[in-house]
Amino acid sequence: MPSSLKHTNKSTPHRFPEVVERGPTGLKGSSKIYFTPVRVKGEQYGSYTVAYYNLGKRVRERFSSYPKAKAYAEEKAIQLSGGEMAAVGLKNEDQRIYGGAIEKLKPHNVELDFAVREYAQARELLGEVSVLDAVKFYRLHGLTVTQKGTTTEILQAMLQNLKVDGRSEYHQRDIKRYINAFIAKHSSQIEDVTSTDINKWLRSLEVGPRTRNNYRDSVQNFFHFAREEGYLPKDRPTAADATKRIKCASGENAVFTVSEITLMLKDAPEWLLPSLALKFFSGLRTEELMRINWADIKFDQDVILLVQRITKTKQRRIVPLLPNLKLWLEPYRAETGLIAQRWASAESLTKSWSRRAKQVGVVYKKNGMRNSYISYRLASIKNVAQVALEAGNSPRVIQKEYLELVTEAEAQKWFAVSPITISHA
Repeated sequence: MPSSLKHTNKSTPHRFPEVVERGPTGLKGSSKIYFTPVRVKGEQYGSYTVAYYNLGKRVRERFSSYPKAKAYAEEKAIQLSGGEMAAVGLKNEDQRIYGGAIEKLKPHNVELDFAVREYAQARELLGEVSVLDAVKFYRLHGLTVTQKGTTTEILQAMLQNLKVDGRSEYHQRDIKRYINAFIAKHSSQIEDVTSTDINKWLRSLEVGPRTRNNYRDSVQNFFHFAREEGYLPKDRPTAADATKRIKCASGENAVFTVSEITLMLKDAPEWLLPSLALKFFSGLRTEELMRINWADIKFDQDVILLVQRITKTKQRRIVPLLPNLKLWLEPYRAETGLIAQRWASAESLTKSWSRRAKQVGVVYKKNGMRNSYISYRLASIKNVAQVALEAGNSPRVIQKEYLELVTEAEAQKWFAVSPITISHA
């Protein structure tokens, strides 16, 4: 029955529970009286329950009349105030301290034992830092945190934002791949992840320096997004910012040799040959090749036109249709539709190239086909800016990663590989 049930006896309060307090300020003891009627054979009889706390445990006693309940409640309140229960043995000074502590906690509706436990836990976590200093720091920085979220929840929010903002599918794919690998080890609240956690995870990855840096940069972007969205303090460096990129050895980009691509192209199946030639002699990304149509090969203009929907950067790009590549593609000039329509994904297309390499005894090099085009093209024309435009890279990356990987003489041989030269090989 609700504790607010009205009572008909005019000598008692109109509503329950009734709070009974006795004792001096700071040392008041309290108890409560509840109206708890009972029914026997359809008749209702008055009943009153007195409740109070003794050493953290709730004690209840039932009485048949209000006067008896009131007298008992007052007695217990006095005992609690005088220390006969909760404060047995307290000296005058201790009573003063105890009373003052109780009084200071009243506005916050917090029990003394809870406050002491929480303080002890805070000091254990803070070490030599005072609780007050920690609170001041939180007021300065922590109040900018407006929402909680696990790394999984934040990734979903990030991917949704990237989609709404029109970021390329390549970028969304990379973020999803890199961050999902991170979340597999750290699916907790993001504020609980430390720079030590991130560094330990990065070192556990069995990847090369460049790929490891890609993982690290993606995690840093992820933490920056979390900060911008209010999951982390806005004016503080994130845990990912304390991690560092590692140096990549010069010339890490592996390239194919002329003899290797000759083996892969010679007698290659007709359904595979166009994709091989385009990768070796145009530098298209595999994902771009998956989207390009035969109509995008402008045979009369000697260019390959990559519109925004095709490129990784969502910027229109024009790639030269070099003479030897044109010879490879000429037999397919009348074809229509997607060039790579046979494959369902970039991964399946890559596996076809890998199987072809293995079939002819060539070691397949991951990213080696695009790396080869950029390297040989740069050695051939010696124009960093132009190669950067053709490849959809920045000049900085081209200059840093591809300079002096191959010689000009090797480049001449590379771009001389055609159906004619291979037939005589």
